[in-house]
Amino acid sequence: MKNLSLERYHLLLFDLDDTLFDHSAAYKRGVYETIHQFPILKELDQFEFLKTFSNHNHRLWPRYSCNELNFQEFSIKRMENTLSDFNISVTPEVTNQIVKTFQATYLQSIKPDIGVRLFLSSLQEKVMIGIVTNGTAFNTYEKVECLEISDIFPKSTVIISERVGYSKPHEGIFHHALDVFNSEAKRTLFIGDNYFTDILGAESIGMDTVWINRYDSEVPKAVHPAYIIKHALDLEELIIQGEGEARYDKTITD
Repeated sequence: MKNLSLERYHLLLFDLDDTLFDHSAAYKRGVYETIHQFPILKELDQFEFLKTFSNHNHRLWPRYSCNELNFQEFSIKRMENTLSDFNISVTPEVTNQIVKTFQATYLQSIKPDIGVRLFLSSLQEKVMIGIVTNGTAFNTYEKVECLEISDIFPKSTVIISERVGYSKPHEGIFHHALDVFNSEAKRTLFIGDNYFTDILGAESIGMDTVWINRYDSEVPKAVHPAYIIKHALDLEELIIQGEGEARYDKTITD
């Protein structure tokens, strides 16, 4: 794989969930911890509950993305539908308590990664960086706080689909990010884990992309990312190699 020279880019944009932290693991822990805190749920198979909850999340997300549901309505309906599948009937007040418990335990499960923090801190000294995420203002800023990177990514650099009105892969959210940072697509590199929302979305307006492909999945479409890595920290090695190559080339030229 070719090395990555920062001289080519004015801006690096990162997805948040499953890119800068292990969202899937935190989500799983949040569900399991929630089950354990409510007697009415304790006897359930936690894996089946997680699978059902995740399925309803995916089914309802388009309705939230197009503003048919606000985040609170989405959260309540996701839980109501899950409980219904297990033939559990509770009052709206209890449903709300379960939802709040999940939201809290999920955030508590997000832990900072010192390696990622050090890498991002070093990176911001060389190039502009930001976050573009499909999410809500309700918890996105809290996730950034939990990861202890809010000093690296102040709120002005965190682009949230709920605030913009477009969700990835819609071109609108990527164009909005470019406007915020006063950058051009050809001078911007997007880093994300979701091939369809992150890679295809960013590529559609001319950005180079880095696909965080943890499970060595095959590229599912004709669009091929400029770089494929397994973890955000792998980007550091690409950049170091690329900068070394750039310096070497410059020395020879001079």
